[in-house]
Amino acid sequence: MKKNYGLTNTEMQIMELLWQAEGAMTFREILDVAAREWGKIWKVQTLSTYLTGLQKMGLVESERKGCSNAYRPICTKEEHIHQWTRKMVETCFDNSLSRLVVAFTGGQKLSEEDAAELRKLM
Repeated sequence: MKKNYGLTNTEMQIMELLWQAEGAMTFREILDVAAREWGKIWKVQTLSTYLTGLQKMGLVESERKGCSNAYRPICTKEEHIHQWTRKMVETCFDNSLSRLVVAFTGGQKLSEEDAAELRKLM
């Protein structure tokens, strides 16, 4: 199972590319990687739609670089996972850590080892 943390497979693929990049990537650079490495021949509008969605989610920002836009992540992958997890706990479990643990364990009793680890975290 892929871990996308609230993103579609393609959004996650774009974010992984941007997180691994050494700096901002131009629209054309992203389009070229999609074709060359992922085998995705996108129309300009397709990539534009993905990047706009990632901007609306607060994950990416754009800046003018020469004649085109360049894109870079606003947060690290770890920060995104943390934000996504907090939002999931808030939305799905009414901001209750105990409800999350109950859902995670399926109502089963925690092992002594897991219980001890949770105590340490608190």
